[in-house]
Amino acid sequence: MGGRDRLLGSAALVFGGAFALHVVEHAFRLSDVLSDPNPTGLVVAECLGIVQFLVLSLASFFAAQAFFSSPEKRAPSLRDAAALVAAAYGFGLLSAGFAAGVGFSQPHSHAYRAAGVLDGVFVATLMIAAVLAAIGFSQRERARRDYFLGWTGIAFMVANLVGLTAGLLRSEVYTDDRGLGTLTFGLNLGTTGFLAAAVAGAIAALAFFDAAQTDRSAKDSIARRNPLLASAAGAFAVFAVVLFASEAIAAIAASGLGYSGAELASTWFAALGALASCAASVCVIAALQPPLCASTSATARG
Repeated sequence: MGGRDRLLGSAALVFGGAFALHVVEHAFRLSDVLSDPNPTGLVVAECLGIVQFLVLSLASFFAAQAFFSSPEKRAPSLRDAAALVAAAYGFGLLSAGFAAGVGFSQPHSHAYRAAGVLDGVFVATLMIAAVLAAIGFSQRERARRDYFLGWTGIAFMVANLVGLTAGLLRSEVYTDDRGLGTLTFGLNLGTTGFLAAAVAGAIAALAFFDAAQTDRSAKDSIARRNPLLASAAGAFAVFAVVLFASEAIAAIAASGLGYSGAELASTWFAALGALASCAASVCVIAALQPPLCASTSATARG
């Protein structure tokens, strides 16, 4: 096992840790909802959110095992990991549905309700991306695998554009309710991060579609693909940094506005989860550097 595989396996483990932090985040949110004398469907939504991130964390460990094991077992393990991701986002879709139902049952604005619906579309599109990845890793031919992974990147890009739209709709509500204070700035800052994530999906799609060209050798395809994938990981790292800054700013602002301790704790754990995702992205970038890729290829030939 070369340095590239170790770094990619480590990145998957760190992503698993990030998802575990989000489990704690939703547990605190659930605690805050249960403290309400009249709990709503948000209780079910938060419970489903916990299950979603538990399954995502499990999928990350499956992916790590794929990179720590022999190359022959890698594709089936990554297929299973992608299938688990799709199942996780199935729970996430149910969670978004219950949350949207609560939004429609209360006197919210049309923009806020539309954002709740788009949250469900966002998760559903991520689920489609995971299904495409599972199909891709089931393919024996390199070109067909890269073709499906290219569509995975497209679906990921579309999902984040939907998330961006939902955030923009909510920004109007934040501004109306809270003015242009620090909390509003923190919440709206997180919305801008979806643009970087969408760029990451577009670059990844370009990398895999380019690698799927059948008139090019596997070595040439990998040599062209990896720098683009490193750029995609860099764009995702920007998204994670923006999300961390957004959650941290919101937590600091909310601490002076009388928010409950559970709600503040959930925001801080969300910030830590974003920071862990950034660290995982850095591991991916390092793994895709030419020297490591070259050394891995030499090891495989040996």
